[in-house]
Amino acid sequence: MALFVDGPVSTAGDLAQVDGGLLDAAASHSINVTSKLELAHDSLASDIQLWLDRFRSPDRLFVAGSVTGYRLEQVVVSDSIRHWERMQALALVYRDAWFADLAERYRVRWDEYAKQSRDAYERFVAGGLALVTDPLKKAAPPALTTFAGPQRGGSFYAAVAWINAAGQEGAASEISSLDVPDGQIMVVTAGAAPTNATGYNVYVGTTLGTLTQRNDIPLPVTSSFTYIPGNAASTRQPGNGQAPDFIRPLRRTLLRG
Repeated sequence: MALFVDGPVSTAGDLAQVDGGLLDAAASHSINVTSKLELAHDSLASDIQLWLDRFRSPDRLFVAGSVTGYRLEQVVVSDSIRHWERMQALALVYRDAWFADLAERYRVRWDEYAKQSRDAYERFVAGGLALVTDPLKKAAPPALTTFAGPQRGGSFYAAVAWINAAGQEGAASEISSLDVPDGQIMVVTAGAAPTNATGYNVYVGTTLGTLTQRNDIPLPVTSSFTYIPGNAASTRQPGNGQAPDFIRPLRRTLLRG
């Protein structure tokens, strides 16, 4: 699963699968669906942060005795968060569409998705907050270079993912690509490593959908990987990130007096 701080977990295409008229409505009124997803994500971040702030209250228990409680960086995207983000983004799109021409069909969809967003929030609260102990942010796309060598060229695609001390893997990076001429060998170099990363994995393929892990053991964070075309080290494909280590229940406090 992806970490919440890695950014929106849905795309405009994902929203279009939920609402078939979305892209036409957005195009008709010059609404940037991707920006609405980002706004929805920011809105969720504010609400989730309020819960995290509650855990820092001095009258509450903290994980491992820590006085700092939990951080937004530890939050894992659950199915409830994913659904909540989508409903919130759809509500924002149709809100802007309604303000653009006051068509009742847009107001109906705005109201419906706003209601579904509130319902999704309630399901999120009921399910609790999924957290990891040692979070790894999504890796940046790797740099691809070449040097002279006795290999046939081709078009290659590569991604990387960070590993922590527990052997957990963060979300794989976006994919980089490079056309390598004959007589050249491709080198994959990861970007700046998080402070808690102890290594990284490399995934390479000849098409976007065929990337597989090419290293047998995690590579040192400061090293590069020389790709020699041939059999992959495994059939394992790039992952979406860390699974939750635990679920923190979310309980509303009723004031008495």
